[in-house]
Amino acid sequence: MKSFLNTSLATKTLSVAALLSAVAIEWTLVNVSVSEVAGQFPATVRARDEVVTFLAPAAATGDSFLFEYAQPTESEKVLLDAFFDRAQLSEVTVAALKSLQVLAPTTSGVIAHLTSNVGSGSCATKLRVEPVSGQFSSIEFSQSADDISSDYRALAVRFTGTDGLVTLTPQGAFHDGVSPCKVELSVGEWTQSAQGFLPMKIRVPVGESFRFHWRNLTERTTTWKNKSSPIALLSFGASANDRFLSDSIAIRSVNPKTGKVDDPPSLEARGQKHAPLTVLSFGVNQNQLEISASGKGRALRRGSIVRQNVLETVNKYPIPSALLGAGNLALIAWVKRAWFPARQKENG
Repeated sequence: MKSFLNTSLATKTLSVAALLSAVAIEWTLVNVSVSEVAGQFPATVRARDEVVTFLAPAAATGDSFLFEYAQPTESEKVLLDAFFDRAQLSEVTVAALKSLQVLAPTTSGVIAHLTSNVGSGSCATKLRVEPVSGQFSSIEFSQSADDISSDYRALAVRFTGTDGLVTLTPQGAFHDGVSPCKVELSVGEWTQSAQGFLPMKIRVPVGESFRFHWRNLTERTTTWKNKSSPIALLSFGASANDRFLSDSIAIRSVNPKTGKVDDPPSLEARGQKHAPLTVLSFGVNQNQLEISASGKGRALRRGSIVRQNVLETVNKYPIPSALLGAGNLALIAWVKRAWFPARQKENG
C-alpha cells in the first residue's frame, strides 16, 4: 500500500512538473526577443514629425563615414542648394576667393549656397560631407518640410563627435566657352555671385543643423521618373557604396511645441556587440525618409523590447502544428489520468 502511494505521488508530481515546463516553454516561444531586426524594416521617418539617428556610423568597408551626391547624367537638370544655420568658410576657400579679388568673411554665420543654370547649360553640383578629424559619433537625418513638389527633395543633417566638412563643387559642360553654373554665396549679410566651378568648402560645428534642397528641372528623367517613390540620392563611403554600417538606428518623434526630440524612440534597432547593423538603403521621398536595415540585435518600440511569436509561426505549418497539438493533448491526458484515475469495474 505504501509503495502504491509513493508511486502515485511521484506520478502526480512528475505530471505537474511536465505540464508547468510545457507551459513555460510555449510562453517563451510566444515571447522570444527579436534577434533579426530586418523584420522592423523598411521604416519611414515623417517630415517635420520625426528624426532618425545612426549611432557610430561607418562605411560598409569599416572606414570613416562620409556621404556624397553626384548627378547621375548630364541629361538630368537637378539643382542643389545648401543652407547652414551656423558655419564657416574653410581657410582654403577663403584663400581661393581672395586670389580672385574677393574678400570673404572668416567668421561663423548663416551660410547659403544657391545655384542656377546659365543659358541652355546644366549646372550639376557635386556634394561631399565628411568628418574634419576622427569619426562622427552619430549622424541625424530629418526633413523640415512637407506637402512639397514631386520634383523636389529635402534633407536636414546634424552630427556629433567632430566638426564636419561640406564640399560643394559646381560642375557641368561649357557652352560657348561659358560655365553653365551661377553660384550665389552668402555668409550673414555678405553676398557674392560668381560663375564657374570653384569648390566651396564649409566647416560645420558639432551639433549645428544644415540642409540640402534638390530641384529637378527635367520633366522626364531616369532617377525621378516615379514621382511618389524614394530616391537614393546619397552614396556612402569612399567607394560610393549604397550601404553603410551603424551600431544602432533610432527614430524619434519631434515635440511640436519645443522642437526637441522625444524619448524613448518610437523605433530603435540595436546591433550586437562588435556586429553593427547594415543600412541596406536610404531613400529620400517628398515628405518622408525611407530606410531598410538588417542584422542581429534587439528591436524596441517605445522602450519595450519587440517580441516574436515563434509558436504562431510553427502553427502556420501543418505537420509541426499537428505534432505540437498531439503532444499537448497527450500531456493533458496524462496529467488527468495521474490525478483522476478511472475507477476499475469490480468483477463478479
